[in-house]
Amino acid sequence: MKKITEIDIYTLIEKALEIKVNTIVDNPEVTHESFEAWDSLGQISILVALDKLFDGKIAAISEMASADSVPKIIEILKKHLLI
Repeated sequence: MKKITEIDIYTLIEKALEIKVNTIVDNPEVTHESFEAWDSLGQISILVALDKLFDGKIAAISEMASADSVPKIIEILKKHLLI
């Protein structure tokens, strides 16, 4: 399996939220308040996409459910040695 990078995560979040490509890549400090699409359903879309990417490992990380910004998501993934 190829190593997952932060850029891969940014792209995954953009796709999960169905927002313009490079929106997060160009500004990785964004939070849930930055996009209308990042509501509760958007959060679930992100979590499902991450869980699929990481073969079910995200479901076991309870703190991921409250990660409301790209930096927090990246921090949690790094903490759990996923990126």
